Amino acid sequence: MAPSPAAEMATESPYEWGDLVEEGRRVTGSETSSQFKLGDLGLIVAPLPPKGTRLRMKDYKLLAAFAEDIGQDSKRFEEYRVVAGAWPKAKRNRNVCWTVHSYLARHPDRFIMINNPPPLRGSGEKRWTCNAALRVLGWKTSGAPETTEEKLRQVEELLDDEQVAAEAVERVMRSEAVVRRVAAKPHVRESFNRAQTEEIRTAHAATRERPEVQRLDEQAEVLTVLGLCQSFAHGIGRTLPGLHLAELSADSKDAIRDGLERVSAAVEWTEHVLQTGSTDMDAQLRRLIAGEI
Repeated sequence: MAPSPAAEMATESPYEWGDLVEEGRRVTGSETSSQFKLGDLGLIVAPLPPKGTRLRMKDYKLLAAFAEDIGQDSKRFEEYRVVAGAWPKAKRNRNVCWTVHSYLARHPDRFIMINNPPPLRGSGEKRWTCNAALRVLGWKTSGAPETTEEKLRQVEELLDDEQVAAEAVERVMRSEAVVRRVAAKPHVRESFNRAQTEEIRTAHAATRERPEVQRLDEQAEVLTVLGLCQSFAHGIGRTLPGLHLAELSADSKDAIRDGLERVSAAVEWTEHVLQTGSTDMDAQLRRLIAGEI
Protein backbone atom coordinates (compact mmCIF):
# COMPACT_ATOMS: atom_id res chain seq x y z
CA MET A 1 0.00 0.00 0.00
CA ALA A 2 1.37 3.44 -0.94
CA PRO A 3 2.19 5.76 1.99
CA SER A 4 -0.20 8.62 2.67
CA PRO A 5 0.77 12.17 1.59
CA ALA A 6 1.16 13.10 5.26
CA ALA A 7 3.59 10.21 5.85
CA GLU A 8 5.62 11.07 2.77
CA MET A 9 5.88 14.72 3.75
CA ALA A 10 6.91 13.86 7.30
CA THR A 11 10.08 12.26 5.98
CA GLU A 12 10.98 15.08 3.59
CA SER A 13 9.79 18.34 5.20
CA PRO A 14 9.93 19.98 8.63
CA TYR A 15 6.33 21.21 8.22
CA GLU A 16 3.39 19.36 9.70
CA TRP A 17 0.86 18.14 7.16
CA GLY A 18 -2.12 18.95 9.39
CA ASP A 19 -0.93 22.52 9.95
CA LEU A 20 -0.50 23.09 6.22
CA VAL A 21 -3.94 21.66 5.49
CA GLU A 22 -5.51 23.94 8.09
CA GLU A 23 -3.76 26.97 6.61
CA GLY A 24 -4.72 25.96 3.08
CA ARG A 25 -8.36 25.65 4.07
CA ARG A 26 -8.24 29.06 5.74
CA VAL A 27 -6.83 30.66 2.60
CA THR A 28 -9.37 28.82 0.46
CA GLY A 29 -12.19 30.13 2.64
CA SER A 30 -10.77 33.65 2.37
CA GLU A 31 -10.55 33.33 -1.41
CA THR A 32 -14.11 31.99 -1.55
CA SER A 33 -15.30 35.00 0.43
CA SER A 34 -13.53 37.34 -2.00
CA GLN A 35 -15.04 35.64 -5.03
CA PHE A 36 -18.52 35.88 -3.60
CA LYS A 37 -17.93 39.55 -2.68
CA LEU A 38 -16.90 40.26 -6.28
CA GLY A 39 -19.99 38.43 -7.50
CA ASP A 40 -22.21 40.44 -5.17
CA LEU A 41 -20.70 43.66 -6.57
CA GLY A 42 -21.52 42.41 -10.04
CA LEU A 43 -25.14 41.85 -8.98
CA ILE A 44 -25.28 45.49 -7.80
CA VAL A 45 -23.95 46.68 -11.17
CA ALA A 46 -26.32 44.43 -13.11
CA PRO A 47 -28.91 42.41 -11.17
CA LEU A 48 -29.95 39.04 -12.56
CA PRO A 49 -32.75 39.47 -15.14
CA PRO A 50 -36.13 37.80 -14.58
CA LYS A 51 -36.19 34.09 -15.31
CA GLY A 52 -36.61 33.39 -19.01
CA THR A 53 -35.15 36.75 -20.11
CA ARG A 54 -31.65 37.77 -21.16
CA LEU A 55 -29.37 40.42 -19.76
CA ARG A 56 -29.56 43.72 -21.64
CA MET A 57 -26.62 44.62 -23.86
CA LYS A 58 -25.96 47.83 -21.91
CA ASP A 59 -25.65 45.72 -18.73
CA TYR A 60 -23.00 43.55 -20.39
CA LYS A 61 -21.10 46.73 -21.25
CA LEU A 62 -21.40 48.02 -17.69
CA LEU A 63 -20.08 44.72 -16.29
CA ALA A 64 -17.16 44.68 -18.74
CA ALA A 65 -16.27 48.27 -17.86
CA PHE A 66 -16.48 47.55 -14.14
CA ALA A 67 -14.30 44.42 -14.48
CA GLU A 68 -11.73 46.46 -16.41
CA ASP A 69 -11.66 49.17 -13.75
CA ILE A 70 -11.04 46.69 -10.90
CA GLY A 71 -8.50 44.62 -12.88
CA GLN A 72 -10.64 41.54 -13.37
CA ASP A 73 -11.14 39.41 -16.48
CA SER A 74 -14.64 40.22 -17.74
CA LYS A 75 -15.65 36.58 -18.35
CA ARG A 76 -14.36 35.48 -14.97
CA PHE A 77 -16.09 38.40 -13.28
CA GLU A 78 -19.38 37.50 -14.98
CA GLU A 79 -18.99 33.96 -13.63
CA TYR A 80 -18.56 35.34 -10.11
CA ARG A 81 -21.75 37.35 -10.60
CA VAL A 82 -23.81 34.41 -11.90
CA VAL A 83 -22.67 32.11 -9.08
CA ALA A 84 -23.40 34.77 -6.49
CA GLY A 85 -26.87 35.13 -7.98
CA ALA A 86 -27.43 31.37 -7.65
CA TRP A 87 -26.37 31.42 -3.99
CA PRO A 88 -28.08 33.97 -1.74
CA LYS A 89 -25.82 34.92 1.16
CA ALA A 90 -27.84 32.92 3.67
CA LYS A 91 -27.50 29.75 1.59
CA ARG A 92 -23.72 29.79 1.13
CA ASN A 93 -21.51 27.43 3.13
CA ARG A 94 -18.36 29.14 4.42
CA ASN A 95 -16.63 25.75 4.76
CA VAL A 96 -17.06 24.87 1.10
CA CYS A 97 -14.90 26.42 -1.60
CA TRP A 98 -16.29 28.73 -4.25
CA THR A 99 -15.52 26.24 -7.06
CA VAL A 100 -17.87 23.66 -5.53
CA HIS A 101 -20.53 26.34 -5.24
CA SER A 102 -19.99 27.12 -8.94
CA TYR A 103 -20.33 23.45 -9.93
CA LEU A 104 -23.58 23.06 -8.00
CA ALA A 105 -24.95 26.50 -8.98
CA ARG A 106 -27.47 25.17 -11.49
CA HIS A 107 -28.59 22.11 -9.52
CA PRO A 108 -32.20 22.44 -8.29
CA ASP A 109 -31.33 20.83 -4.92
CA ARG A 110 -28.12 22.80 -4.36
CA PHE A 111 -29.25 24.41 -1.08
CA ILE A 112 -29.76 20.97 0.48
CA MET A 113 -26.71 19.40 -1.15
CA ILE A 114 -24.24 22.06 -0.02
CA ASN A 115 -24.85 21.14 3.65
CA ASN A 116 -24.88 17.38 3.05
CA PRO A 117 -21.55 16.45 1.44
CA PRO A 118 -20.92 12.89 0.27
CA PRO A 119 -18.39 10.72 2.14
CA LEU A 120 -14.89 10.77 0.68
CA ARG A 121 -13.63 7.49 -0.69
CA GLY A 122 -11.08 5.91 1.60
CA SER A 123 -11.48 8.04 4.71
CA GLY A 124 -15.29 8.19 4.74
CA GLU A 125 -15.09 11.82 5.91
CA LYS A 126 -18.09 13.85 4.76
CA ARG A 127 -16.60 16.88 3.04
CA TRP A 128 -17.06 18.61 -0.28
CA THR A 129 -14.19 18.51 -2.73
CA CYS A 130 -14.15 19.60 -6.36
CA ASN A 131 -13.99 15.98 -7.55
CA ALA A 132 -16.84 15.02 -5.21
CA ALA A 133 -19.00 17.75 -6.75
CA LEU A 134 -18.06 16.70 -10.28
CA ARG A 135 -18.81 13.09 -9.40
CA VAL A 136 -22.25 13.94 -7.98
CA LEU A 137 -23.09 15.82 -11.18
CA GLY A 138 -21.85 12.99 -13.38
CA TRP A 139 -19.10 15.13 -14.89
CA LYS A 140 -15.54 14.13 -15.65
CA THR A 141 -13.27 14.33 -12.61
CA SER A 142 -9.61 15.28 -12.48
CA GLY A 143 -6.90 12.95 -11.24
CA ALA A 144 -7.07 9.17 -11.00
CA PRO A 145 -10.53 7.67 -11.61
CA GLU A 146 -12.22 6.10 -8.58
CA THR A 147 -15.68 4.91 -9.53
CA THR A 148 -16.46 2.27 -12.13
CA GLU A 149 -18.10 4.87 -14.34
CA GLU A 150 -15.03 7.14 -14.17
CA LYS A 151 -12.75 4.24 -15.06
CA LEU A 152 -14.97 3.27 -17.99
CA ARG A 153 -15.06 6.87 -19.20
CA GLN A 154 -11.26 7.03 -19.10
CA VAL A 155 -11.01 3.76 -21.03
CA GLU A 156 -13.42 5.09 -23.67
CA GLU A 157 -11.25 8.18 -24.11
CA LEU A 158 -8.13 6.07 -24.46
CA LEU A 159 -9.85 3.83 -27.02
CA ASP A 160 -11.17 6.66 -29.17
CA ASP A 161 -9.36 5.18 -32.20
CA GLU A 162 -11.47 2.34 -33.66
CA GLN A 163 -8.47 0.24 -34.65
CA VAL A 164 -6.92 0.48 -31.20
CA ALA A 165 -10.30 -0.20 -29.57
CA ALA A 166 -10.82 -3.34 -31.69
CA GLU A 167 -7.38 -4.69 -30.80
CA ALA A 168 -7.91 -3.91 -27.12
CA VAL A 169 -11.26 -5.72 -27.08
CA GLU A 170 -9.67 -8.68 -28.83
CA ARG A 171 -6.97 -8.89 -26.16
CA VAL A 172 -9.45 -8.55 -23.31
CA MET A 173 -11.63 -11.27 -24.82
CA ARG A 174 -8.76 -13.74 -24.46
CA SER A 175 -9.92 -14.11 -20.87
CA GLU A 176 -12.56 -16.82 -20.68
CA ALA A 177 -14.12 -15.19 -17.62
CA VAL A 178 -14.51 -11.88 -19.50
CA VAL A 179 -16.01 -13.67 -22.51
CA ARG A 180 -18.59 -15.38 -20.31
CA ARG A 181 -19.59 -12.14 -18.58
CA VAL A 182 -19.89 -10.26 -21.86
CA ALA A 183 -21.82 -13.09 -23.52
CA ALA A 184 -24.30 -13.07 -20.63
CA LYS A 185 -25.56 -9.63 -21.70
CA PRO A 186 -28.41 -9.97 -24.25
CA HIS A 187 -27.77 -6.61 -25.95
CA VAL A 188 -24.11 -7.49 -26.47
CA ARG A 189 -25.01 -10.86 -28.02
CA GLU A 190 -27.55 -9.15 -30.27
CA SER A 191 -25.02 -6.55 -31.44
CA PHE A 192 -22.38 -9.21 -32.07
CA ASN A 193 -24.79 -11.47 -33.96
CA ARG A 194 -25.97 -8.55 -36.08
CA ALA A 195 -22.38 -7.58 -36.91
CA GLN A 196 -21.47 -11.20 -37.66
CA THR A 197 -24.46 -11.59 -39.99
CA GLU A 198 -23.50 -8.41 -41.82
CA GLU A 199 -19.90 -9.61 -42.07
CA ILE A 200 -21.04 -12.92 -43.59
CA ARG A 201 -23.33 -11.10 -46.02
CA THR A 202 -20.49 -8.80 -47.07
CA ALA A 203 -18.14 -11.75 -47.50
CA HIS A 204 -20.69 -13.58 -49.66
CA ALA A 205 -21.19 -10.48 -51.79
CA ALA A 206 -17.43 -10.11 -52.23
CA THR A 207 -17.13 -13.80 -53.12
CA ARG A 208 -19.83 -13.49 -55.77
CA GLU A 209 -17.82 -10.68 -57.38
CA ARG A 210 -14.81 -12.93 -57.96
CA PRO A 211 -14.45 -13.91 -61.68
CA GLU A 212 -14.24 -17.65 -61.06
CA VAL A 213 -17.36 -17.58 -58.88
CA GLN A 214 -19.21 -15.49 -61.46
CA ARG A 215 -18.34 -18.09 -64.10
CA LEU A 216 -19.69 -20.85 -61.89
CA ASP A 217 -22.87 -18.86 -61.21
CA GLU A 218 -23.25 -18.25 -64.94
CA GLN A 219 -22.84 -21.92 -65.72
CA ALA A 220 -25.39 -22.85 -63.07
CA GLU A 221 -27.95 -20.40 -64.48
CA VAL A 222 -27.39 -21.63 -68.04
CA LEU A 223 -27.76 -25.23 -66.94
CA THR A 224 -30.98 -24.37 -65.09
CA VAL A 225 -32.62 -22.83 -68.16
CA LEU A 226 -31.28 -25.52 -70.50
CA GLY A 227 -32.61 -28.14 -68.12
CA LEU A 228 -36.09 -26.65 -68.35
CA CYS A 229 -35.89 -26.54 -72.15
CA GLN A 230 -34.59 -30.10 -72.28
CA SER A 231 -37.35 -31.35 -70.00
CA PHE A 232 -40.05 -29.82 -72.18
CA ALA A 233 -38.50 -30.87 -75.51
CA HIS A 234 -37.74 -34.37 -74.28
CA GLY A 235 -41.20 -34.78 -72.83
CA ILE A 236 -42.90 -33.63 -76.02
CA GLY A 237 -40.65 -35.74 -78.23
CA ARG A 238 -41.25 -38.84 -76.18
CA THR A 239 -44.97 -38.38 -75.62
CA LEU A 240 -46.41 -36.98 -78.87
CA PRO A 241 -45.74 -40.05 -81.10
CA GLY A 242 -48.01 -42.14 -78.89
CA LEU A 243 -50.87 -39.64 -78.89
CA HIS A 244 -53.72 -39.25 -81.38
CA LEU A 245 -53.99 -35.48 -81.40
CA ALA A 246 -55.59 -35.34 -84.84
CA GLU A 247 -58.54 -37.31 -83.54
CA LEU A 248 -59.17 -34.97 -80.59
CA SER A 249 -62.31 -32.85 -80.38
CA ALA A 250 -62.18 -29.18 -81.22
CA ASP A 251 -62.40 -28.23 -77.53
CA SER A 252 -59.48 -30.52 -76.62
CA LYS A 253 -57.37 -29.12 -79.44
CA ASP A 254 -58.19 -25.58 -78.25
CA ALA A 255 -57.09 -26.54 -74.75
CA ILE A 256 -53.73 -27.78 -76.10
CA ARG A 257 -53.36 -24.61 -78.16
CA ASP A 258 -53.89 -22.58 -74.98
CA GLY A 259 -51.07 -24.51 -73.37
CA LEU A 260 -48.82 -23.93 -76.39
CA GLU A 261 -49.64 -20.22 -76.21
CA ARG A 262 -48.41 -20.14 -72.60
CA VAL A 263 -45.23 -21.92 -73.64
CA SER A 264 -44.72 -19.47 -76.52
CA ALA A 265 -45.28 -16.54 -74.18
CA ALA A 266 -42.72 -17.98 -71.75
CA VAL A 267 -40.21 -18.43 -74.60
CA GLU A 268 -40.72 -14.86 -75.82
CA TRP A 269 -40.33 -13.50 -72.31
CA THR A 270 -37.10 -15.50 -71.87
CA GLU A 271 -35.78 -13.98 -75.10
CA HIS A 272 -36.74 -10.54 -73.79
CA VAL A 273 -34.77 -11.18 -70.58
CA LEU A 274 -31.75 -12.32 -72.61
CA GLN A 275 -31.78 -9.10 -74.63
CA THR A 276 -32.59 -6.54 -71.92
CA GLY A 277 -31.62 -8.15 -68.63
CA SER A 278 -34.96 -7.04 -67.18
CA THR A 279 -37.05 -9.74 -65.52
CA ASP A 280 -40.07 -7.47 -65.03
CA MET A 281 -43.32 -9.10 -66.11
CA ASP A 282 -46.62 -7.29 -66.56
CA ALA A 283 -49.75 -8.61 -64.86
CA GLN A 284 -51.35 -9.99 -68.04
CA LEU A 285 -48.26 -11.97 -69.05
CA ARG A 286 -47.95 -13.32 -65.51
CA ARG A 287 -51.56 -14.50 -65.59
CA LEU A 288 -51.11 -16.00 -69.07
CA ILE A 289 -48.03 -18.03 -68.11
CA ALA A 290 -49.74 -19.11 -64.90
CA GLY A 291 -52.74 -20.37 -66.89
CA GLU A 292 -55.17 -17.96 -65.27
CA ILE A 293 -56.45 -16.62 -68.61
